[in-house]
Amino acid sequence: MITIANPEKYVAGLYERLSNENIELGNGEVMVTNEDEKESGSISTQKIFLRNFCKDNNIKVYDDYTDDGVSGATFDRPAFNRMIKDIEDKKINLIAVKDLSRFGRLSSKISYYLEEFFIEKGVRFIAITDDIDTGHIETSEEMVQFKSFFNEWFLRDTSRKVRNGKKTRAKEGKVMTIYPTYGYKKDPLDYNHYIIDQDIAPIVKRIFMFARKGKTPTEISRILTKEKALVPSEIVGNTHTRKSETRIGWNRNTVKRILQNVTYLGWVSNGNTKKINYKSKKTMVMPKEDRIIVKGMHTPIIDEETFNIVQDMIKSRTSTRVKTYDWLLKGLIYCKECGKKLSIVPQKNNIKTNFYLRCNTYARNTHLNFCTPHSNNLEKVTNFVIEQIKSRCKDFLNEEKYTQIANASKEKIIEDKFNLKNEILILEKKIKDINKKIDKLYEDKYNGLFENEDFSRIYSKHIDSRKQIEERIKQLKKSEEKEDLSVDIKELVENFINMKEITRTILISLVNKIEISENKEITIYYKFNILNKGKKDKKIQNVG
Repeated sequence: MITIANPEKYVAGLYERLSNENIELGNGEVMVTNEDEKESGSISTQKIFLRNFCKDNNIKVYDDYTDDGVSGATFDRPAFNRMIKDIEDKKINLIAVKDLSRFGRLSSKISYYLEEFFIEKGVRFIAITDDIDTGHIETSEEMVQFKSFFNEWFLRDTSRKVRNGKKTRAKEGKVMTIYPTYGYKKDPLDYNHYIIDQDIAPIVKRIFMFARKGKTPTEISRILTKEKALVPSEIVGNTHTRKSETRIGWNRNTVKRILQNVTYLGWVSNGNTKKINYKSKKTMVMPKEDRIIVKGMHTPIIDEETFNIVQDMIKSRTSTRVKTYDWLLKGLIYCKECGKKLSIVPQKNNIKTNFYLRCNTYARNTHLNFCTPHSNNLEKVTNFVIEQIKSRCKDFLNEEKYTQIANASKEKIIEDKFNLKNEILILEKKIKDINKKIDKLYEDKYNGLFENEDFSRIYSKHIDSRKQIEERIKQLKKSEEKEDLSVDIKELVENFINMKEITRTILISLVNKIEISENKEITIYYKFNILNKGKKDKKIQNVG
């Protein structure tokens, strides 16, 4: 039972979490887990439970932090992030949860917060029903290790069941997308089956007809935009992933995506993307040969002959760029109007090849007039930018306040080095502690306190934790080496002024980005705030 001595010194943050996740078993049966809701309780039940605990122990409550419908596989949660900020702002110094699984299900993250972050911030952590209290660490440490391992195992097991269920349903040809494909609707009698959307299917047929007659995706997109045909995101509802469609109408990529979609043949294609693992939100696009395609699952909109002819025409127009250009300002210069990076276009004449800057937003949607061409001579722009940077560097060296700023920069470098070394020392101590736990684990195994299966699980967990810490130490040591190689602002500025031929290395070390406007107005943004102060770098210059 958890008891709190001196409760008056604590201000509590109460954290509640519940994710609503269904495990599809793949045989038509669905097991509703709600992450074991029977055990965890609803959000309202958690709040009452935590409030009663604080009331019984005379602990002041600052606020509730509630993440409803958020998985324990991620620690990037709105309420959780707000709670962490309040900890850093010293508004709370005690975190209470109903049980450890409500806090999260990744053992590595749990170890970081309970064994590092909360300790450094002076925060006490309590998981009430698991009897975990970092205020009595000698009674909590082993329980945290065991519970966090079990909670992550549950997450991994749930992920495996969901994955197997989806694979089974995919082989059955079930539609598994949240949003229907443009031209189809979800069958009200079977949510995993498509029926034709009679209002939209004619648009799809026209797109394929145009393509079969030789029109390019760009030409087709212009026709559809002019006719104000509804874009896919307006019909199927996925505006969060297709914001550009709702903003600018049809574009070549939208048309090409439709022209290459086998769904219009009556096929169902599943496994087009794959989540990297249960710990990550990132997904990767799967090769076509690894996707699960089942034919004849719904009424086709396009016949196979038309579809194949269109694919051949797309392939005939697809070319691979055989030459790329490296240029000094590459990746640094942006369009002021739309914020996109500018690219270059070569123009050959009898004497030489000239390069001109171009806004890609304008180039891709010229007919929509969303931006301007920014047709500026690259050589003139580059020379002008270098002159402006040199001028700013010379002014900087002449400023009287340089010494004070330079000293402050050096002090910051020293402070950063100290923090790096301190974190490395803390992590190295953690590795020693893990090694001791492994040694004790072997001893307990030898004395018959563990079965082989339990020993293997706990041992693997310790080894994984040690590998993660060792990797972090490597990263920190690399950062430490980079700090040792760093130079102060004055040295960078002097090198830039004295350099006969400017390199990208030194340019990138000084400049964050460069903007050029429709009116040929250039603004240079430096990486060091002191260089952004004082003399303005915005100029009007004929760089066409």
